[in-house]
Amino acid sequence: MARIVFELAGFFILPFLCYAGFLIWQQRNPRAAKKILTRKALQWQTLAGVALMALVLVVYGLLDEAHTGPYSPAVFKDGQLVPGRVE
Repeated sequence: MARIVFELAGFFILPFLCYAGFLIWQQRNPRAAKKILTRKALQWQTLAGVALMALVLVVYGLLDEAHTGPYSPAVFKDGQLVPGRVE
C-alpha cells in the first residue's frame, strides 16, 4: 500500500518538478522567469498532478489481478510464519 501512495505522490509532484526545471532553464533571463511564475501556473500544475494521479489509479485498477475468495490471515504454524493469502 505504501508503494502505491509513494508512486501517486511522485506522479502528483511530477508537473511541479518539470515546471521547476523549466524555470531553471529560463534562468538566462531572470525577468522572464519572474513573469512566468504565476498563481494560474501553479493551479494548472496542481490540476495536472491530480489528473495524473487519477489516471494512475484507473490503470492500477484495470491491470491489477482480481482477488476473489476468503482471506486467510497470517498465522504461526510449527514455529514458522505462514503469510496471509486470498484463497
